[in-house]
Amino acid sequence: MNGVVKRDNIIIKDAFENNLKHINVEIPIDKFTCVTGVSGCGKSSLIYDILYAESQRELLENLSGNMFAQKIMNKALVGSIENLRPALNVSQNYYNSNPRSTIGTLSDSSHYLRTLFALITNYREGLTLKESFFSSNDPTSCCKKCKGLGEEYAVSMDRLIPDDEKTLRSGAISYFKGKETSEEYQTLVVLCSLHNIDLDKKVRELNDEEKEILLYRDSSELIQLKFKTPKGRTKHRSIEVKGAVRELEDKLRDIDTPSVFANISKYLTKQVCSRCQGTRLEDKVLEHSVCEENISNVENMPMNELNKWIEKVKHEYVQSNVHEQVNQMLNQIFIRTNNMIAMNIGYLSLNRSIPSLSGGEVQRVRICKQLNCALSGLVYILDEPCRGLHPRNIISIIDATKDLVAKGNTVIAIEHNRKYISEADKVIELGPVGGPKGGYVINEDVNQERKKTEIILNFKSPKAPKNWIRFEKINFRNIVDQDVEIPLKKITCITGVSGSGKSTLVSVIEDCVSSGKAVKCHKFTNTTKVNTVDYVNQKPIGKTSRSTVASYLDVFDNIRQLFSLTESAKINGFTASDFSLNVPGGRCESCQGTGFQKIELNYLPDSYIECTECGGRRYHEDVLLVKYKDKTINDILNASVSELFEVFNDVIPVYSKLKCVDEIGLGYISLGQMSMQLSGGEAQRIKLAKSLGTPMKKKKIYILDEPTSGLNTQDIELLEKVLLKLEEQGETIIIIEHNIEFIAKISDYLLDFGIKSGDLGGKIVSKGLPENVFRDPQSSWYGLV
Repeated sequence: MNGVVKRDNIIIKDAFENNLKHINVEIPIDKFTCVTGVSGCGKSSLIYDILYAESQRELLENLSGNMFAQKIMNKALVGSIENLRPALNVSQNYYNSNPRSTIGTLSDSSHYLRTLFALITNYREGLTLKESFFSSNDPTSCCKKCKGLGEEYAVSMDRLIPDDEKTLRSGAISYFKGKETSEEYQTLVVLCSLHNIDLDKKVRELNDEEKEILLYRDSSELIQLKFKTPKGRTKHRSIEVKGAVRELEDKLRDIDTPSVFANISKYLTKQVCSRCQGTRLEDKVLEHSVCEENISNVENMPMNELNKWIEKVKHEYVQSNVHEQVNQMLNQIFIRTNNMIAMNIGYLSLNRSIPSLSGGEVQRVRICKQLNCALSGLVYILDEPCRGLHPRNIISIIDATKDLVAKGNTVIAIEHNRKYISEADKVIELGPVGGPKGGYVINEDVNQERKKTEIILNFKSPKAPKNWIRFEKINFRNIVDQDVEIPLKKITCITGVSGSGKSTLVSVIEDCVSSGKAVKCHKFTNTTKVNTVDYVNQKPIGKTSRSTVASYLDVFDNIRQLFSLTESAKINGFTASDFSLNVPGGRCESCQGTGFQKIELNYLPDSYIECTECGGRRYHEDVLLVKYKDKTINDILNASVSELFEVFNDVIPVYSKLKCVDEIGLGYISLGQMSMQLSGGEAQRIKLAKSLGTPMKKKKIYILDEPTSGLNTQDIELLEKVLLKLEEQGETIIIIEHNIEFIAKISDYLLDFGIKSGDLGGKIVSKGLPENVFRDPQSSWYGLV
């Protein structure tokens, strides 16, 4: 052993990326380390921008075929890193929007299942089918109508006619809504003129024949139409005047054309493919079965049911000539389904698309995949692995984390859950606050007998609600015949284990309240005028990856206008569009105003580097000479929200939203931060801040999806103040939540779905005051308090 250096720790020296204050940190190798601290304190900067980024760069420099990237990838702002290992990011921000990607394809289970079907079918029927024959991604096997997606777009009547109390003239049929000179509105005028329909009639006053004409008229007769284009040009055109639905159905044929889809998507909804009924496959594939089940049926089974089918297949072919190959395939599938059951996602099926999963579900699927990985000596980075989990489910994540370590790997998790943190070999806490004043190591704990903090619950003083909204006999997904009441002007929390029905209930509430009628339930009763829902979830903000905090908050238009009104801008002839990041003009065209360039790498995820043309400043030099209160437009985008109070204290539309962002604990975020760089918790709070900072004309129902996820105790206290203030203003708030202390402190009413998930769940087992539900033996909280 002489001359061999024992490498016990990854040693990071002088880290000063973003707000980190030249810190030194040691992470034990082949151990489990937790990094924690308030939002914006530097956790992601340390783990992602330094450790993970340097691991990528070092690995890249040893791979061939990436010479260009090797030269321009920037070194992280760190003095040195010793004993670094290859790092794998298993985060919740998994930007896979491909609907063809499923749990089966991501976990490789579908590959083994298709191989099994081909093996048994060929053995039994004397065929020579390939594994790809059973794939919905194979052009010869997939359904020709939906192209293997199992879904198709159709016209949504709820979107087409959102309010039947409106008149035709005021835009009751949204497709015909627009300026009186527009093509769509003129089409409506012609239709009404041809068939003597009163434009001032409300939709609900129309008879069946009139509705048929306005929606489904299908005529080849050409009518001369005069209208104006969006650019104000007058046009004359001979067109076939059709009903709104018929027009949209015609355009649906060209839905693969991006411009067509962009124009009509607001009138559409997704539904099960009318040809394959959601199986994704042609009949010639489905006619082959194993143990009385075709491959679509098997891929749609929950994991527990799938395991029973696996045992049935094993027994059926135990005496056959292919039993060894069959067992080999079945074992590979069984290992993966068992891991997913252990991770409390056994209620999912292999056919479930990845984009439809929550961030927590995706992360657990990816962790399960790594549990099957034969590699060791890796650094696994987990981002809030306990997010979205009920306290009863935390132990499964702890076990999976320790399994990864037992395979000879190092696990680093960014986490706030105290039970999970207490199991770590080392805890690194950053702080003491978020933003510029954070970035210090305030605690490094290596004591394995870490003190468990006692949970103390403080309940609100109960006040009886005066009004309720009621939903009778809800029937949707796994919820069957459930009656639900929600108190108005109060805070209601919805709890239960993963897959028990919480999100399903919330979707029913949103649909009913928004439409004003019973949707997915037998009866909906709302005696108030509350008909607006603000669903504040953790999905990325903005419509594109180019969205910034400023654009999402709707303050960037005001800011660009302020810059265009300065003397310097007027002298140079700059308008507000020259300060835009979305259109050519003042922005840097090399990076299109993002300040960075994407580098596509072989074998590795894409990387982003500072734009070599503008140096990350987003704009041309002449635009950056224009200043508003001594700041350039780039200075404004790079400044934190709290630093801009003084700059915009006299611009109320901007200041009011910035103040809301700060009050909710996000004062450290910069206005120019890209939406894809925000965590799920940050994105959710930005959405809430935008809603709070927008003047409200009427009351609404706020729905929040796990708002405490990723939040430190200090951040949660700020959130509590904001929500209680909303309640005082008479707003109704519904929260899906797992944090027991937060629930006790904030909730007036609690609905609990219990400890069963999937088809066994979907039943509200306890409801009422939180303290009563916590003591109910039927509830998911019984025995935890």
